[in-house]
Amino acid sequence: MKNHTIKLIIVLIMVCVAQPLFAISTAVKAQNDYFLTLSLLRQISIMVENFGDENSKNKYQEIQALFQTASEDYYGQNFDNAHQKYYKVKIELMALTDTLATLYINRAQEILDSTSKQSFDILIKYDKNSTLKKYFTKPYNPVEDIKPYNPEEYHLFFDRETIERYLKNGYRKLQEAKNIYNNQDIVYLKTKSTKKHDELELIIKQYLAAIDFCRLAKQYGIEIHKMIKINQLDAIQLKYGLESNKLDPIFDDRIPEEFKVDANDNINLVHTIEKSRLEKKTIK
Repeated sequence: MKNHTIKLIIVLIMVCVAQPLFAISTAVKAQNDYFLTLSLLRQISIMVENFGDENSKNKYQEIQALFQTASEDYYGQNFDNAHQKYYKVKIELMALTDTLATLYINRAQEILDSTSKQSFDILIKYDKNSTLKKYFTKPYNPVEDIKPYNPEEYHLFFDRETIERYLKNGYRKLQEAKNIYNNQDIVYLKTKSTKKHDELELIIKQYLAAIDFCRLAKQYGIEIHKMIKINQLDAIQLKYGLESNKLDPIFDDRIPEEFKVDANDNINLVHTIEKSRLEKKTIK
């Protein structure tokens, strides 16, 4: 019994000594909060700039003001206050990223759906074994015969498989985004009345992951638009006096006008700035 008591005392002493080694100080927590929320604000900024309505833009400014107040305490080494204020920043960031994730999912759906019918028409019409393919190898008399096909669409016989792959990958990425957004663990955490710092961070990161998948999905849809209209490329380059490797999305008229903002956002360009570039180029 005596030996058992001695062992218990030794264990308790070891626990007491070891505890400070594993506990994270408020200073470290505040420091982690600072770098994380700063990174998130930078990352979200372009999303709000490109797609945010007035309410979202106002909300972003409010979050930035909260971040500033918390960071002033952090700079002043008022770590307890800073840690508590960064919690409020995370609460607001969670709500904003939720809104953005929903928006990106809807945009990705719209872009892919805009290509779907035409893509499936191409898959059926331009198969290598289709009736139309035979006309490309059949002798043609330009005086007497009526050409049964558009020569500018001949490339679709070769690009059909790529278009099919883009469409498949696009919808797959979109579904992955939806799966992340609707993940039951995230849905459960959202319902909790009180959330921990790490739970808020997890929700935010999951929403941003969903947005990343949406950007991939949107890009596949945009590439389909570009591929279908590949024959317009020379005319576009001539129109703007640009080489193909310098054809930024804003100048690429193969991309539908309503989706150019998505193409710019995908490569972290601000759409309003890109539009001003287009206007200057057009004036010249």
